[in-house]
Amino acid sequence: MRKIWLFVPFLFLSACIGTTQNSKFYYLQAENTTGYVNKNIKATIGVREVNIPNYLDKPQIVTLKSGGVELNISELNRWSESLASMMQRVVANDLSYNLPNAVVKPRVSAREEFKYLVQVEIGKFEGAWDKTATLEGWWSITNPLGETLVQKRVSISTSMGDSYDEYVNAQSKLLAELSAQIAQGFSKLR
Repeated sequence: MRKIWLFVPFLFLSACIGTTQNSKFYYLQAENTTGYVNKNIKATIGVREVNIPNYLDKPQIVTLKSGGVELNISELNRWSESLASMMQRVVANDLSYNLPNAVVKPRVSAREEFKYLVQVEIGKFEGAWDKTATLEGWWSITNPLGETLVQKRVSISTSMGDSYDEYVNAQSKLLAELSAQIAQGFSKLR
């Protein structure tokens, strides 16, 4: 009888272990489409790391619940890397499609020299299932001395479906539109 009581805790422990679902990892990607082409810019352009809100600065993908004020943080659906770094790379790649004669790349070191620097500050980068995905924030183009040459507010949205694949694709489209707007901003430079 005593041996049975020693075995009971192991039964409870094995019932708790069970099986868990595997996490899925997603990445944003450049759209490889040109929303606006400016062939006149022949310069080196560095894209600084994108500033994002703290609620997005996590490996889990954040979506809005149907009411629009409550966040859903998915433990099983995650970004493949830092969201800010991934956005920086995607904006640089999308921007290079829109500025084919410029050299555009992420700025990874303060020692790198560029004629222009692009800064993006995201205020909102989210979506609600079967509704829309939204990107809101600011972007600016500065010279190497930090003087702002062009600065604009951005607010764009696109429809999205009900899966994480569709959500991430919608977010990639928003970054492509953002990059097209930044490319237009270069036309205002002398």
